[in-house]
Amino acid sequence: FFFSLALLENLTVTMVVGMPSTVVSRSSGVAMAISKPSNAMPFLTAPPCQSSKLPGAETGFDPLYLSEFIDIKWAREAELKHGRICMLATVGYIMQEFFSLPGYPGYTPNPIEAVSSTPPEALAQIVLVLSIIEFNSNKDKWTVDTMFTDPAREPGNLGFDPLKFGENKETRERLAMAELKNGRLAMIAVLGELMAQKVSGMGTYEQLGLIVKDGAALAGVELPF
Repeated sequence: FFFSLALLENLTVTMVVGMPSTVVSRSSGVAMAISKPSNAMPFLTAPPCQSSKLPGAETGFDPLYLSEFIDIKWAREAELKHGRICMLATVGYIMQEFFSLPGYPGYTPNPIEAVSSTPPEALAQIVLVLSIIEFNSNKDKWTVDTMFTDPAREPGNLGFDPLKFGENKETRERLAMAELKNGRLAMIAVLGELMAQKVSGMGTYEQLGLIVKDGAALAGVELPF
């Protein structure tokens, strides 16, 4: 038994000594080259939207790779429509604290309470009008499979341009990007307004006034209001 153990030990030492030594440095990095990286996140592969040639899509920001299984034109259409609604809502959220239709039932300066205080008939009327506009604006082609059967149709272009901004080719692309970015910002702003009023119980204008007063107090400035 002892002889076998000694022989095994000698073989182990011989194998260890005879093996070539490999020195691994802590600072040695592993090179991982991505053939087509995302412009927004170079450590990720570029999503399909990056090569869609839509305004703003060249950044390639799609970490969930939604554009792999959702039509990028249909998604851009939805993004623009939601952005337009939220741009109107951001302004309307503040304006309705001071103005309302004369004699409108269930009016309240609090937008969160307005959802429950407004009569169901009025809410149904709003939904009905928006549905009619949605169906007619796309000529009954509103699903992801039918909306862009016409390859010449641009996402978000519903033919509504009374001021003819789209006819100027020099400013058309810049204005399209401005609408897209302002719409994205408005979607975040509306959510922020809702959450802030839900938590504080104060309207947006009242919150802004409080911020100005607190800032002036910290700066040692006395305001006249």
